[in-house]
Amino acid sequence: MMEYIMIGLIVFSIFLFFISFLAKDNIKQMEEQLDHLTLSFAQESYQLKKRLQVLEEELLIHHENPTHIASAHDSDRSTLTKNRVFTLYKQGLSYEQIARETALTTEEVRMILRGLAR
Repeated sequence: MMEYIMIGLIVFSIFLFFISFLAKDNIKQMEEQLDHLTLSFAQESYQLKKRLQVLEEELLIHHENPTHIASAHDSDRSTLTKNRVFTLYKQGLSYEQIARETALTTEEVRMILRGLAR
């Protein structure tokens, strides 16, 4: 009787040993999710830093220029916007994404990029 119990326990342990190799590795999945979240956070913080930099530049330009020279300010803003659009395009963003980033329409983004390509 005792021999049957011992043999049964050994067979059961071997069965559990093989099952452990076939089970999913939850830790690996969690590590992948953590890596994905870390990458997403890094990308979002980079985009926020870029947006903040553009806003700071616009505020700095706005405060440096006198109010009676509006046409010079508009041309500076236009140049800054064109440079921003081109930089975003070089980063691989689509026209729609660039339009969202710069508060322009998709058609305006296309026109700017066509003008820069010439």
